[in-house]
Amino acid sequence: MIDRVRETIKRYNMLKNGERVLVALSGGADSTALLLCLYELGYGVFAVHVNHNLRGEESLRDQRFCEELCKRKGIELYIESVDVNSYCAENRCSVELGARKLRYSALENHANGCKIATAHTLSDSFETALFNLTRGCGVKGLASIPPVRGEIIRPLINCTREEVEEYLECKGQDFVTDSTNLEADCSRNIIRLNVIPELKKINPKLMKSFRASVEALREEDSLIDAEAQKLLEKFDGKAYDFTDVSDGAALSRAVSHILRSCETEPSYERIESVKKLIFGSGRINIKKGVYLRSEKGRLSIECDVEPDRLLKYVSLRENADLGSKKLIVTKISPFDISCFNKEELRYIVDESKLADSYSARHYLGNEKIRLPNRGISSTVKKLLAGLPTDERKSRIVIADEDGAVYVEGVGVSERVCCGDGTVSALKIEVTT
Repeated sequence: MIDRVRETIKRYNMLKNGERVLVALSGGADSTALLLCLYELGYGVFAVHVNHNLRGEESLRDQRFCEELCKRKGIELYIESVDVNSYCAENRCSVELGARKLRYSALENHANGCKIATAHTLSDSFETALFNLTRGCGVKGLASIPPVRGEIIRPLINCTREEVEEYLECKGQDFVTDSTNLEADCSRNIIRLNVIPELKKINPKLMKSFRASVEALREEDSLIDAEAQKLLEKFDGKAYDFTDVSDGAALSRAVSHILRSCETEPSYERIESVKKLIFGSGRINIKKGVYLRSEKGRLSIECDVEPDRLLKYVSLRENADLGSKKLIVTKISPFDISCFNKEELRYIVDESKLADSYSARHYLGNEKIRLPNRGISSTVKKLLAGLPTDERKSRIVIADEDGAVYVEGVGVSERVCCGDGTVSALKIEVTT
């Protein structure tokens, strides 16, 4: 297994040799194996255990296990205790979603510019692909869990659960088991406990087959994303030009990005209704106060209160027109952090930490950004509260699905900021 992990890290450029990395440690087989494997490979491992306080004494057992394991190995460990039930009640969300948000927030609090390694395996990826398939999905849903998403890396993504347990057995290392994973009382557990065993009867080498398939799906997904990006770049400040589109998959992906930028879930039905609109003409309502209009293949976004909030998709690696403003990107390579003061670093990002594309738009207010060395996330509305209304609403915010990465006049997010290990950086400016 360790050779497969080494190959995965290299293939997806997850870590540099000896790089410091945070491991999300639950105490289960997968995260325990991840911790030991990265430690064995010589990375600067430290860990965070998040106690969700959902399983009483069992939650405390898991915490004690992580403490004892890290103490025995001499690995730095941080414990975070969160109240999931209270959070879900206050924010009206499911326990699963609330636990995930609190868990990733806790991990980001301790990352301090380091990558965060989570223990998702090939088995998790297969379960997710099946789950997505039952709800209806395209290539992206079948490609399942990506090996890398921003600062989140998944070194075990090509290892099966059986391989993980075999690795731990060879090491003589025990682990804890979450009893809720053994109950077929939710969709994922039904897939894991009931569906997959039946599929393995049909094909005992199911995971090997899926490993080959998912690699092909990821490559196809990347190609579709690249073509969709080209379509999104056909934006003149007012509308997207889809008049000569022949690639239906790329158009669907582009529409999906547009819907997400409008904070609307891109379901199959919504995507198809927008594509039908593009090839015809008219206007449809996608959420309260937000509409998409098409005239002869040109798609524009309209808002009842503040029109033209979304400007376009940008890469943050090159200049771009943003309506009445411009995005100016200046490359700094080689980069030496000691040559820049704190004020200058507010607008400089580590090139290696960037995703492929982001939405650049006017301020909405409810986006969140975690600024470097603040320890907490703040809403853009709060950060710009002292500005006159018109000026505030004209500010550019560049964001992805996890929140803002740049706010005009404020700075860049902690997750893309530079550190001592930054080799190549980009200075981000928005000018009129």
